[in-house]
Amino acid sequence: MSRAEVRGEPVEEPPAVAPVLAPAVAPGAVRGPVPGPGAARSPSALWTLGLFRSELLITFRRWRTLALLAVLAAVPVLVGIAVKIETSDGSPAGGGGGEGPAFISQVSNNGLFLVFTALAATLPFFLPMAIGVVAGDAIAGESSAGTLRYLLVAPAGRSRLLLTKYATVIAFCLAATLVVAVSALAVGALLFPVGDLITISGTRITYTEGLGRALLIALVVAASLVGVAALGLFVSTLTGSGIAAMATTVGLLITVQILDQIPQLDALQPYFFSHYWLSFADLMREPVYWDDLVKNLGLQALYAAVFGSAAWARFTAKDITA
Repeated sequence: MSRAEVRGEPVEEPPAVAPVLAPAVAPGAVRGPVPGPGAARSPSALWTLGLFRSELLITFRRWRTLALLAVLAAVPVLVGIAVKIETSDGSPAGGGGGEGPAFISQVSNNGLFLVFTALAATLPFFLPMAIGVVAGDAIAGESSAGTLRYLLVAPAGRSRLLLTKYATVIAFCLAATLVVAVSALAVGALLFPVGDLITISGTRITYTEGLGRALLIALVVAASLVGVAALGLFVSTLTGSGIAAMATTVGLLITVQILDQIPQLDALQPYFFSHYWLSFADLMREPVYWDDLVKNLGLQALYAAVFGSAAWARFTAKDITA
């Protein structure tokens, strides 16, 4: 007993304290902006490289990824065989002109043109569709598989994980473009003569310089897909279903491609991410026309900044329950 009770003095009860209730969060959820116990630890650059390497291995070992790359590699083979059959009687392939798919008219004279033709044929649909599938599955696929929460338990941080996912998609952009280019280069050398080639402007360049321009064109095509990669990543943060994210991204690609062909929308078309995709043909001019190339790269950077920021804002604020 206390001294006050022994002396018969009244004892004041302590004021009641209301219980502090934690915010309602689903069991096992990783809350958005609140840092976890490991937030104080900052992962080293070597740890980040290890995370990126792990993401690359996981992405390129998937059967879906390998199937997409196989389809992309098959496109130049089919185009080359079709041109070979069409020109077997000495008739020219395709039509005249020199831009985009019209490169096909030069394939029978120089197999290196098959690289430009294959990239022009795959860029409107096959390449962006493959990028859309990989980007759409980046976050939503982890969520639907139930592994996203465990990735965030590691000291990666949401921003670092999202940046690693985007870097992996960019790496796939480069790999997919190079697969098309290398396949076309091999098929072109097997089925058609190779040597010095004539540019769109009518000047002659050596085969070595032509290879350099082919590599530069492949890099430009890969850079033309960074906007699609950012768009797909943003869509991937909006849903927990990988299939829904992939379907939405591919649907947006098709919609934009259709809108880019409607003459009544010519005022808006320069702002569509696909509008300047075929500007890579200007690298086959002498001198090179840079206007549309610069517009294309600037537009892709703008899309990457806008949708990359939107993906970051969404991903860092959402509750992870799976």
